[in-house]
Amino acid sequence: MNNGAKLFQRNLFACLRNPHIKYRTHYVLLSTSTAVPAVEQDNRLVRRGDFRGVLATKEKSRVSNPDIVLSRIQDHLRRNYRISADTILFDIVRQMENGNNDFTSHIIRSPERWIPLIIQSCGHPLSNIENSAKNEILGRLWAQIKKTVDPPPVYAWNARFQVLNEIEAEWYPLEELNEMEKIGVEPNLETFHAVIEKIAAAGDLEGCKNMVYNMARKGFPVDAHINAASVFAFSIRGHYKKADSLCEQAATKYSEDGSQLANGAAVRAAACRGDSDRLRQILRKCVIGSTKKLSLSVDDILETIWKMAEKSLDGKGAECSQLVEQMLNCTSRDEGFFRKLFREIERHICHRHYYTALSLLEDTKRVSDCLENQRKITFLHQLVGRLSTQLIRNHEPAHLIRDIANRVHYAFNNKNSKLRIRMYDDLLYATLMLKDMDLEDRLDYFRTFIDEIDTGRERIHITLPLMTSEEDLNQRLAILYRLSVMGYRNWSNIDNEPLVRTILQPLYNNGRPIRDQTKLDKLSRILKSYGVSERQTWLILHQWSKQKSKEEANQPEEKWSRPFSRDLRGWCRAYYSDTFETPKATNNNTAPIPYEKLKSCVDQGDITKVSSILSNNGWPVDTDFVEVLPSVLNLYLMHEPWKNVRTMLEELAAFSNEWEEDPLKTPMKNYHLLSVLRRMAEGEETLSIRALTDYAYELRTLFPSATCYYEGFFDTQNEYKKLFVKCFERLERQGLTTSTVDELIDFLRCLVKLDLIQLHPSETLTVFFINILLKRVGWTEALNTWQKFLSSLHCPNGTVALLRYCLQQNTDEAKKNLQFVIHRGSTFLSQSRITAMHFAVLIGMRRFEEAEKACDLLTSEIDPNDCLMAMRLMNSLKARSFDDQFMLDYAALCLRRLNLSKNKEAAQNMQADLLRICDSRHMGPTALRIYDLFSEYGVELGQEEKNRLSAVIEKHASLSQKWIFKPNGFLNISESDDIITTSEEARIQRKLKLIS
Repeated sequence: MNNGAKLFQRNLFACLRNPHIKYRTHYVLLSTSTAVPAVEQDNRLVRRGDFRGVLATKEKSRVSNPDIVLSRIQDHLRRNYRISADTILFDIVRQMENGNNDFTSHIIRSPERWIPLIIQSCGHPLSNIENSAKNEILGRLWAQIKKTVDPPPVYAWNARFQVLNEIEAEWYPLEELNEMEKIGVEPNLETFHAVIEKIAAAGDLEGCKNMVYNMARKGFPVDAHINAASVFAFSIRGHYKKADSLCEQAATKYSEDGSQLANGAAVRAAACRGDSDRLRQILRKCVIGSTKKLSLSVDDILETIWKMAEKSLDGKGAECSQLVEQMLNCTSRDEGFFRKLFREIERHICHRHYYTALSLLEDTKRVSDCLENQRKITFLHQLVGRLSTQLIRNHEPAHLIRDIANRVHYAFNNKNSKLRIRMYDDLLYATLMLKDMDLEDRLDYFRTFIDEIDTGRERIHITLPLMTSEEDLNQRLAILYRLSVMGYRNWSNIDNEPLVRTILQPLYNNGRPIRDQTKLDKLSRILKSYGVSERQTWLILHQWSKQKSKEEANQPEEKWSRPFSRDLRGWCRAYYSDTFETPKATNNNTAPIPYEKLKSCVDQGDITKVSSILSNNGWPVDTDFVEVLPSVLNLYLMHEPWKNVRTMLEELAAFSNEWEEDPLKTPMKNYHLLSVLRRMAEGEETLSIRALTDYAYELRTLFPSATCYYEGFFDTQNEYKKLFVKCFERLERQGLTTSTVDELIDFLRCLVKLDLIQLHPSETLTVFFINILLKRVGWTEALNTWQKFLSSLHCPNGTVALLRYCLQQNTDEAKKNLQFVIHRGSTFLSQSRITAMHFAVLIGMRRFEEAEKACDLLTSEIDPNDCLMAMRLMNSLKARSFDDQFMLDYAALCLRRLNLSKNKEAAQNMQADLLRICDSRHMGPTALRIYDLFSEYGVELGQEEKNRLSAVIEKHASLSQKWIFKPNGFLNISESDDIITTSEEARIQRKLKLIS
């Protein structure tokens, strides 16, 4: 048996054993077939012709000069990093398949320049088509290159391997290398880079080792790229210790660039595995302390985002969008970043990763205005248009489209921005123009979008494409009826010609021959049955008569078509009186409900009458929303089903444009929206945090002025605490998991981003989060959540919960955990801030000796402002029952050991805070002790604090007369008794009198 037969037999057996036989067979057919696919097939391949449009009178001919075509492609790739798929397919691949000798000879004259260029164009630059289409185009191109250049040079193979890796195609490195050697092409270092990258992507550690050995036999050393591939292979298999070891060695072996490549591989592998904890851990390691930027290349960051989207639960990337935003916040924007970002947005949109595409799209707002000459706004409109067409082309569900549109609206239609993105216009246009869509789906989409575009039903012309989209007359009449039900009734306001062509003339011609007047009567009755009023019918036929008169004036009578203009005019004369002069009986005799009646029902708390008035008559014209809206909303939230609440809010949103933009003056406040979200969390059978997040965006779109403001701080705080308590209650019954915790964190970030809540420095919500997780899930998840709060929300207050938990355990493991929290926290906060929190927790737990020992071990000074922040946080945590002894003990420690007294401003602020608490809680003796403590360290009282202290003493004296002293006191003690005169409070009062 000769070598050729042996090779054929070996390949045949390999194919029979190979589960990927379909791909290999397809590839061989592409390589050997000479038939060129039809233009219609290629149009579908690159997604051309899916939408209707205005046909050009003369189609632009494609440039046939090979030099111009290739130079244009080269220029596009250099300037934009991307190119349209139809350019590659029609201007290159089909030219070669059709045997264009000029084109092939031009490539052959300079193969090292053009072959890698056109092959690499099939990878990331083809951002507007799917990977499967890229793979098909690449296969056809490679088949033509093999015919043109035999054998293909090594740089052609390298470019092809690189593209196959970029589009994540299935290919077999060992077989490709064997084929190269068989035809006499010697692989180089770049070849091995691509081959090992593919082997590492499969996690084949043994294959990587063998390929490195083959490299060494050919004289190629292990470099930074091979090391990065090894890191990826170990990481994808879960051997994290070995991968981390290789990352650490890369910095010394391969310099800073090698370390960057290794870390990039580790990050990409974590994203491929879907291990979000590992991914966050590596990202935190890669943050440069001085700049707070990631020490990763832009390509690695964008590829990581792509892998996260690919591994997301539903393929849309919703659960990873918050992490994507954090990564982009820490990305260094070097030259070419915006062009890569644009290309990546197209790629995500094309593959239906809509939420990650939105996160990338929002990052375009960071591009400086100095790039105005690059038409940033034009790019943005293009991308939003492509997002809209892709959503409609893929027939995505209406709730998903609405959520994405709400996010786009919030991201770009800021009230302070001149930019206005009208995504619903693009969505409606795509709905009307898409060819392959069922009528029911088209009408459902139309009904969803029209309320956002034409609330007053004034733009009736946008309904014409719907009627012209159907060929059947009955379908057109059904569309006419549905549009009438939606509120479109003034059909005489649109151009009469399309209405005649699509409905009136076919309706007139339909049926047996009868008199013209009778036909017109029948036409009138049919139109009335489909929702067109008699008045509108008369006006439409009157316009039709004018149109027919113009047509007949230029034609001889024998060429006139029925109905004649005289027949139409005769019908109009006959029915003019009945239509316009005869009064018609109407059933709509109900008088509008006055505002006073609505207010009276609201004051009585009669939800039945209130809901009846609003559902049947709507809001009265003269409604004072500031006066009545909070009560109405409260009644609905307490008594009405969730569906009715949602309907009422949508109707109410129509008036939001008339309200004040100032959050203080607008009737709908941000805490009202939080109460609506809480009602939604209560009403759902199964709580979905994702649904809550989506609805938060919709509420922000409905009521754009309902944002945080200073005067509503306490109302907002109470509402968001109730909201998250309710969420945790529901989730604990359903089963609290790691994924639901991540969803809750994303929901919290969403509320902060939408300006529905603000987390102030002494917030306790994150402490509540950590405490719940410590009790229900465990230390590891609580620690991960704390780090997420630090990195994404910059909220360090959960540190207190972790420190207290470690101190309560009192084990060796707990001591290690305590040191880890202190060490890890210092990477996000100052060492002073962490230490001040640690001391506050120790004092709160009455561990005074440990606090004193910790003070002795201090190597640097504590910032007095950090002491003040720790005091405020601990008091916020004990807002319901203040610990007066903690306030005194911690203040004493700060003054005595932490040099608080040296910073008079911070000391006076702490004293003022404590006196304010004493005043509100009627803690007279504690106020005196606070004054005495601070006076010992030379901290004087301001005038406001003196007045507050006097008020506290007077309140205490009044209470003492009532409960302690004679003659009415419960204890019946005299004011001159020794127990009173020798008390600590009496001593401080005497001291205060002497000073004053």
